[in-house]
Amino acid sequence: MVRSFERDERTVWLMPRDEQMMTWFQIVRIANVQSVRWVLGALNGQARPVSVRRAQSWCERMQTAGMVDRAQLGGAGGALVWGTYAGTGLAKPNLYRQTTRHEVAVAAASARYAAAGYAWQRDEKPAYVGGHQADGVALGTDLVELVEVELTGKRMPRYVAIFQAFRRRFDLGEMNGVTYLCNAESARAVREALMTVPAGRTIAARVAVQEVYDPAGQWIDDELPVWLEPAGSRGAR
Repeated sequence: MVRSFERDERTVWLMPRDEQMMTWFQIVRIANVQSVRWVLGALNGQARPVSVRRAQSWCERMQTAGMVDRAQLGGAGGALVWGTYAGTGLAKPNLYRQTTRHEVAVAAASARYAAAGYAWQRDEKPAYVGGHQADGVALGTDLVELVEVELTGKRMPRYVAIFQAFRRRFDLGEMNGVTYLCNAESARAVREALMTVPAGRTIAARVAVQEVYDPAGQWIDDELPVWLEPAGSRGAR
């Protein structure tokens, strides 16, 4: 459905693609302009991002319509962008929380998976003691993949609990695999845990560890990674 908004003597048309972007912001909550580029590209049917200029133009148009807001905090990746209450039904996020860097990194992951043709959704909160909620779920053709964004390595007992929760979900047939998206330091921690603890060795063959972030939590490359194959071509691990 196409809608129009009158703002300061300007008419802003809200197109179906804009509605889809608002749905994405309901899931990821906050992102940077680089991630907006990738999702806009995905909605155009492309496995590459639109230009920075086009992404900024989209943000400006949606900000005029009251659908998004932006803040330039001076970091890499461009301004932070989030859906307003009018656009998503959600309150403004706290831009200075310790978890904001992680949320922006999750949005970057979601955007790349979208470019590869995957649907993305939040993982459900576990309904049992000892469960674990992943950072996201990528859905492809006959494929369910849990995605963990790991910017800081955890202590070994925490990995044991998480791996045990993954093992239970594998046994229940809830997913095909798990992908950890890391920086170099956190990747070492995850790989060490997978090799060291019995719970890790049990599931290691179905867990991929990819180094995609820099130490600041920014996605490194402006190309779709070679391991992120199109959604219809990835089989179970």
